[in-house]
Amino acid sequence: MKSFAVTALLASLPTAFTALPDDITAVPLPDGCASYPAYDAETGTAGPWLIQAVNTENPAIEGFSDTNVYSIAIADRKPTIRWGYITIPTRNDIAKTRLQCSNNTLQAWTDSDLTPAGAPTNVQWLDLLLSPYPYDQPLMYKLGEGLPVKTFEHWRDGQKQEGVYLGGYDNATTWGFTYYPADQGSSGLDYYYMRLLGPDSADPSTGEKLGKNETRGFLRVVV
Repeated sequence: MKSFAVTALLASLPTAFTALPDDITAVPLPDGCASYPAYDAETGTAGPWLIQAVNTENPAIEGFSDTNVYSIAIADRKPTIRWGYITIPTRNDIAKTRLQCSNNTLQAWTDSDLTPAGAPTNVQWLDLLLSPYPYDQPLMYKLGEGLPVKTFEHWRDGQKQEGVYLGGYDNATTWGFTYYPADQGSSGLDYYYMRLLGPDSADPSTGEKLGKNETRGFLRVVV
């Protein structure tokens, strides 16, 4: 997450925004992979699929699917992936990061290490967890300790909305999206950093609920 990584400069976002629906009711689904789409009862897994930014205040990323960015550390005199997080790209025509649920845990199919030259390698399914810090809670891999991702239905005006949505505790399903320019772990591509906006997600220093240029939206699983 960005409090762990090298701080990047924020860039300007589009000035035209849409309104986030304020009449959405998030209904939690049972824990486990059976609540995700494309569930296979024989294997106990669901997926693979992508997640999609929907009902976003920033129309530039509406309907865009997930990618990932990693933080680099040095171990035994070579670069390695310290941790990574799921992001939304600025272009939707690039390769995406597949997700699945296995062992009742959301996972990402992505690189787990770097070569001595710094190239990503050793692709595998890595568990995804929410950061334990409520004020900065992205979807992270190689985290070690964190909080499980929850699944939800969305209801509006008595009508169930299409799909399964990702969130966390306290029925939080709203996510914040902040633009960042390309860095070492983003494969040379600009991206949107995502964090879950729960009841305690305000900046602990300023009390502000949203960061500079941060907009809101939901994350829906798409098959």
